Amino acid sequence: MAVPRRLSATAAATDVSRRVRIGLRPCSEVERVIGERYRSGSLGPEDALRLFDELLPLARPGSVYAINQLLTAVARARADSSVRGGPALAISLFNRMARAGANKVAPDIYTYSIVIGCCCRVGRLDLGFAAVGRIIKTGWRMGAITFTHLLRALCAEERTSDAMDIVLRQMRELGCTPDVFSYNILLKGLCDEKKSQEALELLHMMTADRGSCRSDVVSYNTVIDGLFKEGEAEKARSLFHEMQDHGISPDVVTYNSVIDGLCKARVMDRAEEVLQQMLDKGVVPNCTTYNSLIHGYCSSGQWKEAVRILEEMSKDCDGPDVVTCNLLMDYLCKNGRCTEARKIFYYMVQRGPKPNVTTCCVLLHWYATKGDFVDMHDILNLMIRDGIALDHGAFNILICAYAKRQMVDKAMLIFTTMRQQGINPNVVTYATVIDGLCKVGRVDDALLQFDQMINEGLTPNIVVFTTLIHGLCTCGKWEKAEEFTFEMINRGIHPDNVFFTTVIGSLCKEGRVMEAQNFFDLMTCVGAKPDVVSYTTLIDGYCLEGKVDEAAKLLAGMATIDLKPDDVTYNTLLNGYCKNGRTEDGLALFREMLSKGVKPGSITYSILLQALFQTGRTVAAKELYLEMVNSGTCVYITTYNIILHGLCKNNCVADALRMFQSLCSMDLQLHISTFNIMIDALFNVGRKDDAMNLFDAISNNGLVPDVVTYNIIMEKLIEEGLLEESDKMFLDMENSGCAPNSRMLNATVRRLLFRGDLSRAGAYLSRIVEKDFSLEASTVSMLISLSPKAKCQELVRSLPEKYRFPMKGSNG
Repeated sequence: MAVPRRLSATAAATDVSRRVRIGLRPCSEVERVIGERYRSGSLGPEDALRLFDELLPLARPGSVYAINQLLTAVARARADSSVRGGPALAISLFNRMARAGANKVAPDIYTYSIVIGCCCRVGRLDLGFAAVGRIIKTGWRMGAITFTHLLRALCAEERTSDAMDIVLRQMRELGCTPDVFSYNILLKGLCDEKKSQEALELLHMMTADRGSCRSDVVSYNTVIDGLFKEGEAEKARSLFHEMQDHGISPDVVTYNSVIDGLCKARVMDRAEEVLQQMLDKGVVPNCTTYNSLIHGYCSSGQWKEAVRILEEMSKDCDGPDVVTCNLLMDYLCKNGRCTEARKIFYYMVQRGPKPNVTTCCVLLHWYATKGDFVDMHDILNLMIRDGIALDHGAFNILICAYAKRQMVDKAMLIFTTMRQQGINPNVVTYATVIDGLCKVGRVDDALLQFDQMINEGLTPNIVVFTTLIHGLCTCGKWEKAEEFTFEMINRGIHPDNVFFTTVIGSLCKEGRVMEAQNFFDLMTCVGAKPDVVSYTTLIDGYCLEGKVDEAAKLLAGMATIDLKPDDVTYNTLLNGYCKNGRTEDGLALFREMLSKGVKPGSITYSILLQALFQTGRTVAAKELYLEMVNSGTCVYITTYNIILHGLCKNNCVADALRMFQSLCSMDLQLHISTFNIMIDALFNVGRKDDAMNLFDAISNNGLVPDVVTYNIIMEKLIEEGLLEESDKMFLDMENSGCAPNSRMLNATVRRLLFRGDLSRAGAYLSRIVEKDFSLEASTVSMLISLSPKAKCQELVRSLPEKYRFPMKGSNG
């Protein structure tokens, strides 16, 4: 219905009067201010909201341009801005615009493009597609840029097939030609999903298309990087050469991707060739280029080459950055050169580049590994002093360091400090705390932490469940463990064989084989099928407990489910038989193994050879050794040591010497234990001079005597009454840098006490005191038995208080 002219004029006069009263600017003036502020870059989200409120009541159809600028400013609000949730707020402003009515101001295609972007950023793809539908209904012709946000969002959600359909079909049906940006988004999405082969095919399709959408350097960079990340180094290198054949010059990003990929593949010579090509083409390397090479050389253990690249970097670009320093420190720490790493750290603190949280975590991790809590807290205090923000990684290292050493209360203190610093624990933090609590038997506290984790909205992963379930099994709460296993399944985490085998193996190591069996039985109940590793782990558990017959039943049960045992399974049961004195059963199992077509390895033969020698069956052992050689099985030095030791213990020293001499002539690296066996055997048959000659020959074979070597010789010299020679041997040992251990010193004291040489025994007792070793029970027993002797009483009284004990005949 038309409004009368008089009434309309009256209303207009009233509106003008109202604007004058409240100081409102005309619509055109507001639009001009918005345009100027937008173009100058000074239109912030706070001002955009205020100007939107001012413009909307005055808006006219032409105001849509200004409104688009306001929506853009709000949508781009930064995280540190006072305006929170910019994209969602922009959508709200669009809805207010729509409610104002199309007669006042109607959205155009650019408005909808802004809204589509905002919908995608807030995770509402459905609303984004609805906006596209509005555009189609309106009849506007869409450009490729309209689809950009949708394509990015789809790829971010790993829906590249849907994105592909839009680019290759739907856009063309709507009369819109995809541009190179559309394809590049799609290429990146495919590579992010580890579908670089599909990305390569799409790139070749783009190259074959001679139209407006030809691939550019970004297209090639994306696919080259994706191929390298999937280990397809040769395809990536081929594509690198192909892009140049098509007239596309590589840029610094291209070269960096290729160099980084080659360095990670440990082909450093090729990486250096690409660097030289880069320099020849006039492309200037940056810190990223050199950091890739330094990382490659450090990963390959080539420290000198890494230092060479560092020197080139200092000459050719702005010098080492924080990433460079982190790489060098990480290498030094991993190779036990923490003092040098710390020097780099303090250089960074004093002169730059300023350390970041990663720098500090490198040192924290090293000190945590060593259990060096003082240095660890020094680094922590320095981080706080210099304003380096601690993150989850830093706190997790600290908590893990204490938890691994069962210092759970201190771990919980760090856990509390973490919250006070405004960092809420993540899943890794909770997994570490729960693991620490379970390992010290505080399973109830671990359950409380699990509940707290759930209450905070965190979703436990398989690591958390594995730790907790293992803890429950260890403390005998089998029903609760079973309950958590089913809860894990209900949460969509399906335990696999690795999960079950890990728990079974841990239980077996702790001697809880029945709980391990229960867990093994649960596997089939939850749909997991036991494999060879699962069976082998449980068989080992039964063997460790001496329940070899139960282990044999498990092996027999494997055949009923068509599961073929491997050599590790047979070796496990074979070792169980032999360790429990059932060598005949072991031999029978060995023959069964052969009949089933399972080839015995060096470990198989070694187990049986040791058992045969221990039971005095030397002839059978020799025959088995010949069978091993004839079968083509590789004989390692460990097996030769078993044979040499067995021959010597069974009075076949001549045979052992012949084999030893044969080994010396072979291209085989001998071990010091090989010499120890033979030196001991020669002493036992009264060939002292030959034994000492063999001792002197150790260094000629590139070996160094160990504490066992010296202990054997000193034992024999003391037995023969050659005490001065024994003392000289001890001094030679210390001068060579070989430190005596508790076992050797206790044994020496006992031998000297047995011979009645109390003064010498006292000298070695003083060494035990100096090194803060413990007196073994057999040493104490011998001292007590000799205590009525005045000299022995005097010797015992000379010991520090912690080494004293009640002597026979004493009054208290």
